[in-house]
Amino acid sequence: MDTDRLAASLAEKVDPQRIMQFTLDMVRIPSPPGQERAVSEFYADELRGAGLNVVLDSEFPDSPSVVAWLRGRRGGPTLQLDGHTDTVDLPGPEPRFEGGYIHGRGSEDMKASLAAMAEAARVLCEAGIQLEGDLLLTAHGRHESATNETLISLIEKGVHGDAVIVTELGGKDLPITGMGLVFWELRIAGDEEGIHETVAEAGAPHAVMAGYRAVQLLREKAEELAEIQHPYLGAESIFIGRFQGGDYFNRMPAGCVLGGTRRFGPGCSLDEIREEFARLAARVQAESGAEVEVWLDGIEGYSVDESERLAKALLRSHEQVTGEPLPLAGTRAAANVPHFVHLAHVPALYYGASYLTAHSELERVELAQVVRATKVYIHAILAYLGVAESSK
Repeated sequence: MDTDRLAASLAEKVDPQRIMQFTLDMVRIPSPPGQERAVSEFYADELRGAGLNVVLDSEFPDSPSVVAWLRGRRGGPTLQLDGHTDTVDLPGPEPRFEGGYIHGRGSEDMKASLAAMAEAARVLCEAGIQLEGDLLLTAHGRHESATNETLISLIEKGVHGDAVIVTELGGKDLPITGMGLVFWELRIAGDEEGIHETVAEAGAPHAVMAGYRAVQLLREKAEELAEIQHPYLGAESIFIGRFQGGDYFNRMPAGCVLGGTRRFGPGCSLDEIREEFARLAARVQAESGAEVEVWLDGIEGYSVDESERLAKALLRSHEQVTGEPLPLAGTRAAANVPHFVHLAHVPALYYGASYLTAHSELERVELAQVVRATKVYIHAILAYLGVAESSK
């Protein structure tokens, strides 16, 4: 069987109008983190109607995960397409289709990609295609809260593929490596009573000044990190996005909080980052006399070899659909690929419709890009799983 020719003919069956309408219908269902049940049930119904075997995993009742199978012949591998159902909990533009774009909160990030997954599976089902391996579609919540307990639970239950396409980010390149990301806070204790500056003891710990010293040390560390370059990724970084302390111009500050991000290469572990911040906090505490507590949470970076079967399938599929090669790249964004690489121990890669307006006040996605992603998914599914000779 000529799989390439079959994939091309199936790709022609993709219905842009159906993708647009389904995306808009999902966008009109609010789904901030922890409140995804309505959109998950709606998505599950769509996949059932498309012909998939669907289960709604309700371990987290308000954030159920959609698990859908298109079973192939026994013995083949499982390819998973994965996305998240929640959106950032912020106002967005009015849901609408205008000028070739789907507008609305969650349109680009990432309900359009969920629609692309569903459309690809529907086309295969309606054509009576029997795959050699299994196709698994998953959609989970609690991603934008950065907790991801729904996805982690699925992986711990063994609900994952032998390879995974996370249908997020854009399709302009193929990120085979990604930075790790830590969110951090330095919580500096000060004068709980908030006494007047004129009666404070000389040399008493000053939380804001301790915070200032922490900023100095963080800037020094950032300069060191600028020299650490990673292929496709560039330099590691420390970003300070928050500095809060004190409540009145002549009261000793009760405390100070600094917060930000630390992006690091795939060869570095979370334990190493924890130790890095512990050393910095100990130095600030020793120099200032103020108590310093460290909080951080995050995920490690990843690398996937370009010779992996999944990478080859995506690279070839993109070129078949667009006529253009897909360049290899890295990403400084942190989404769900690392969860599959580190927790499920399987190759995973990002390939989505677009990622230009995610989280913005004017979020939108171009329908043509969603259609392109859908067609690439069809090609990649057939290339990775193979087609049984008994298919129509």
